[in-house]
Amino acid sequence: MNRQGNVPYHIIETPLSAAGAIAMIRVVHPDLDQIELPIPNRHQLRHSSFYDVDDGVIVRWDQDSIMLMPHGGIAVVREISAKLIELGIQLRVDDDPSLMYPEAKNEIEALMLSVLAKAASPLAVDVLLSQPSRWESVGVTERTDLANNLDQILDSDGQAALHRLVEPPVVVAVGRANVGKSTLINALVGEQVSLVADIVGTTRDHVGVLVDLGGFVVRWIDTPGIDERVGLSTNDAEAIGIAMNVIANAQLVVHCINSNDDEGKLDPRLEQSIPSRLERIKLGTRADMGSHLVDVDCAVAITKSEPAAGIETLVKSIREALVPAEILEDSRPWRFWDSIEPTSGA
Repeated sequence: MNRQGNVPYHIIETPLSAAGAIAMIRVVHPDLDQIELPIPNRHQLRHSSFYDVDDGVIVRWDQDSIMLMPHGGIAVVREISAKLIELGIQLRVDDDPSLMYPEAKNEIEALMLSVLAKAASPLAVDVLLSQPSRWESVGVTERTDLANNLDQILDSDGQAALHRLVEPPVVVAVGRANVGKSTLINALVGEQVSLVADIVGTTRDHVGVLVDLGGFVVRWIDTPGIDERVGLSTNDAEAIGIAMNVIANAQLVVHCINSNDDEGKLDPRLEQSIPSRLERIKLGTRADMGSHLVDVDCAVAITKSEPAAGIETLVKSIREALVPAEILEDSRPWRFWDSIEPTSGA
């Protein structure tokens, strides 16, 4: 296998910007004894201390390749990487997946392992693991085999939906001021991530957070409330600008409507900024305060002190809008290695 000469290097195969339970650092060296760690025999593993930084496991894949698996703290990984660099084992950040995963039996499997290490959503795991066999069933083990098999893979809509399992899509919550958007995001996350108060305009900037919706991770953005009923003000114009900017990069808009709202309309300026093709859910908030006077897709009852009711229905609605069940169940191959879908409203 091509190791690009005898130059030692290491690759951090798990995300460096986020903590995890276990990190994976691949080390390739023509003389593994030089890395100053106890090296197991091929296809075996050994418990070890990593340069007095952390304890973990070493797995040896072949003659010159091992995997270090310490705990996944960001500082831990960086310290181990710094020690490897000190030993002359350079960090590489852009590599051929076939070199990163020598255990893979073909290029498609190596690509799958590379994407799997970066996928944000737990729902991606089973879908990605099934891809090598799905591609093999249509005669594809290398990307060069694709030319004659394009009619047997998922269509563009299906491709876009499954890419959202790898790179979290943007979900934007909009609605009038004091409609309960901040309380909603806290209920979804299960902790206090945005300001909550019975004062119009509490959220004056957008609040964004990664939210796991039953195995599907999204970037949830809570925009400032806008209330056209109190007239145009400088703050309103600023809030409109903030909301329009985040909507431009969204895949889904959740329009929050109060239970006693008799119109359920957005400020016209904001309404005009939402493309008609953009996925949209009309969510009734504060359902505990009475029946909704406008039609909504689903409703929740959320308070600061009580568990939220209706959240499960909302989660299912969001998942179905962005990654439909029929796409998850489709047995056709997916070009999972393609560039991540641009975060636009298309």
